[in-house]
Amino acid sequence: MSIDVDKSLAKATLIKAMECSKIATDDIGEAISDVLRGTHKTYRYVLFTALLAKATNAEVDALSLQAGDSSDGAYDARSLCHGVVVPFEREYIPHSLGDSNEPFLNKPARFQRISMTNAVRAGKDFATLRMLIAILSKIATKEQAFYYLSSAVSVLKQINQEYEAQFSTEGLNFTGNAGTQEILELIDRLTEHASEGETCPLIVSTLESMCFPRYNVVPHNVNECGASSKEVGDIDVYAKGEDGESVLVSAIEVKDKDFTAEDVQHAVSKFQMAQLERTLFIYGKKASFDSVAVYQMASRYGRIGVYCCVISIMDYSRLRLFDSNADITLADFVEQLFLNVRKINAKPDTIAWIRSCIERE
Repeated sequence: MSIDVDKSLAKATLIKAMECSKIATDDIGEAISDVLRGTHKTYRYVLFTALLAKATNAEVDALSLQAGDSSDGAYDARSLCHGVVVPFEREYIPHSLGDSNEPFLNKPARFQRISMTNAVRAGKDFATLRMLIAILSKIATKEQAFYYLSSAVSVLKQINQEYEAQFSTEGLNFTGNAGTQEILELIDRLTEHASEGETCPLIVSTLESMCFPRYNVVPHNVNECGASSKEVGDIDVYAKGEDGESVLVSAIEVKDKDFTAEDVQHAVSKFQMAQLERTLFIYGKKASFDSVAVYQMASRYGRIGVYCCVISIMDYSRLRLFDSNADITLADFVEQLFLNVRKINAKPDTIAWIRSCIERE
C-alpha cells in the first residue's frame, strides 16, 4: 500500500528548511552537494524530492519513485515533485535545480524505484546514480531527512546566487559611458566565437530591443528541440495591436555556421507563411555560403513580395547603430545583452565568453 505525502505539509516543510538552512559538512552533506551541482538534471530533482518526502512523512521509502513500487514506503514522487518542488524552485530559488517544469517525465525518473539496475549511461551518470543510492540508503529517519533537506536548500541558494551573479555588471572593468564605436568594437570581439550559435542571436536581439524600444523583441533558445509552433524566426518581433494583443511584425533568422540557399529558402518560407513582407537573414563571421545561389534565392522571394535582407552580423550592427535615434552607451548595450542572456538561458561558456570580451574593453 502506498504512502501519502501531504503536499501542503511538504510545502511548509520546505519553507521551514529554507528558514534554517545550513550546509552539512559531513560525507552525506558533501555527496548531496555533489549531486545538486552535478550535470544530471533529473537526478538533482530525484534527490531533492526524496529528501522532502522523507522529511514530510517518516514512513516514506526514500528510494521509491512510484506508488506502484512493492516497497512498504512507496509513494508518488512525480506528483510531489511537480506539485511542490517545481513551483518552490520557481518562486524561491529559480535556476537552482534546472528550471524543469516536469522533470519526472524523463526516463531516469520513470522507474518504480531507484536501483543500480536502472538504465543509465555509463561514466558520470552511473556514478551519480550510485552516489544517489548511497545518500538515500543512509537516511533512516524523518529528522535526518530534514537535516539534509535543509543542507540541500542551502546548496541551492548558493547555486541561485552564483547564477544571478553571472548577469551582474558589478566588478566588470569597462568604460560604461562609451558610445557607438566602442559598442561596435565589443560586437567585433564577441563574434569571434560562436558559442554554439548563441553569440550572434544575442547581439541581434540586443540591438533590436535598443533600437526599437516600442516593440517586444523575443529571442528563442538556440537549437532547442520541441520549439513552440508559434516561433517563426530565431528572433521574433511583436507590436501591440489595437485590441491589446501582440502582433508579429518581423522575424529574424541568424546563422553562425555554414549555410546553403536551401537554408535561406526554409527561413523565408516560414516568414511567408507568417505573412511577413520584410525580414532579415543574418550570418556570422565564420559562416560560409554560395553567395550567388543565396542571393538568387532571396531575390526570387523578393519578386513575389517577401523581401529578406541577407546581411553579415557586422554590417547589420553598423546599420542598426547608425539608424538608431537613441543615444546608446556601452553600459546600456551590456545591460540589455545580459537581459537577453537570461531570456535564452545561455550556456555558462557563452556567459563566460561575453564577460571576458567586456573585460577587454
